[in-house]
Formats: sequence, structure tokens, C-alpha cells
Amino acid sequence: MRVKVLTVKQPWASLIVHGIKDIENRSWRTNFRGRVLIHSSAKGDIAKFGCLQPNQRLKVLNTPMSRVGFNDLPFGSIIGSVEIVDCVQNHPSIWADKGVYHWILANPVLFEKPIENVKGKLGLWNYDWEETNTSKAIVSMSTDIAEAIIPLLSISNARK
Repeated sequence: MRVKVLTVKQPWASLIVHGIKDIENRSWRTNFRGRVLIHSSAKGDIAKFGCLQPNQRLKVLNTPMSRVGFNDLPFGSIIGSVEIVDCVQNHPSIWADKGVYHWILANPVLFEKPIENVKGKLGLWNYDWEETNTSKAIVSMSTDIAEAIIPLLSISNARK
């Protein structure tokens, strides 16, 4: 079955699936609403990460993400999922950059085991989800999170 995927550079991808970053800044608007898989690109964005605003830094420091080294983050992998609930400009989030579209993100899910060696693409793209990925992804999820993923897979399967 095919599911939507968004490629994001590290560390932003991990911040999204850990529920720290609630906005994805893009130069283009999306009308898509719903759950997408988050793919971490093969290359990261450590330079921009070093330029975090003080309030963004505090948000990261108060989480387990602060103890993870940049090179220890998963690259080239599908690491979780999130819902895109809206797309606006001028959102008040500390993660919203000026002059771009703000994709509002909610209900993040971090996969226990990333789906590795996946090549990303620009924009929203489709990924052929195999049943083996379902068991890898939800093996450690709580029931409520698993219930968020299973409908995604069912909807995607029904659209074929």
C-alpha cells in the first residue's frame, strides 16, 4: 500500500517525531491534511541547528533529545509519523520562520525501529508500505498510537 511521506533534514525530523517541533516551514503551500511518514534525509542541517533561538534551545534542552549526538540520529530512514492538520502563514509557534508557509503538525509517533536505507524525494511523496514495516514500526507503541497508524494504513490501502 502507498502512504504519503515528507522528507525532513536532521535534527528537525527527530524533533518532529519526538513532539518538540510543531511546525514544518516550507516555501510552498500544501492542501494535504492527514498522517504522513517522516523520512530523515541522508544529509543533516547541523549549521542551522547551531543557530537556534534561546526559546527553541530551551524547548530541546528539556527533552531526552538533548542527550542525543547529531551523528547518532538516524539518517536516510523513515523514523515516525505525524499529522498535517493545517497550513498557514504567520503562526505564533517558536518554530515558525517568517515569510514561509507553516505546516501545523500534531500527534507525532516515533517508531521504535527506523525503516532504514530509504531514499527521500522533494515534496510529499509516496512510499510502498510493506506489512513487515507495520510490525517493525508499532512493536513498542501504546494502543492509542497504534490505533492512529492502523487507520492510516487502511485508508491508504482502500485508495489503491
